[in-house]
Amino acid sequence: MKKCLIIITLALLILPLVTALDYKTHKQDTDLAFSITSNNATACNLTKINGPSGIILISQDGTKNSQTFNFTIDKGNYSEFGTYCHNIECTDGVNIESGDVCYEVNYYGKELTQSQSTIYLGLLGILIFTLFATFFGMGHLPKSNVQDEYGRIMSINYLKHFRLVLWLFAYFMLVAIMYLSSNIAFAFLSEQLFAKILFALFAILMGFAPIIVIVLMLSFFVQFFHDKEFQNMLNRGIFPEGNL
Repeated sequence: MKKCLIIITLALLILPLVTALDYKTHKQDTDLAFSITSNNATACNLTKINGPSGIILISQDGTKNSQTFNFTIDKGNYSEFGTYCHNIECTDGVNIESGDVCYEVNYYGKELTQSQSTIYLGLLGILIFTLFATFFGMGHLPKSNVQDEYGRIMSINYLKHFRLVLWLFAYFMLVAIMYLSSNIAFAFLSEQLFAKILFALFAILMGFAPIIVIVLMLSFFVQFFHDKEFQNMLNRGIFPEGNL
């Protein structure tokens, strides 16, 4: 009986000194700060990081505050997506115990739930459907004014100008699709090349956006002005030829 009590007592004394944190997420390319708690340890040291590409040897003493040891690791160690487990060794002056504090590094620094993933993919589906619906609607709009068999303009069809509005709308739908697609790729793909390509396309389209807006708006007002001139000619009984 006494032997059992001795064994139990020793076991309690040499319980792991490190209380490891649960798996958490961390944002890529940012400093990582975390704390561990130990009731018995007088010192704790970070010895290595087991990352996606292998072991990173490191030596950092934790800053002690009561029973808590604080660590801050440079962002340069978290350039890749994946799991990073930090090996911590703590001592009470006699015994040395170790444990791991693990983080999942991703683009956002937080875990995406299934419901969030469904929302993102649903929004992407809605944007793509809206883009195709825009082109479908554009195909049913008139391209020119009403003409007779001799090519003379009989009446002005102002509805054709709405095509330019739809073109502008479709352009920004494409910009939104590229942006959302790049974010989804960053969130779900471990390889970032495809996500970076999508984001680069978004940046290019966004950079051209002011030029596209100016060109389409000028085209809209020029065509509208010409139609007003032709309308005045029609009102005077003049029927010009052409495909305006």
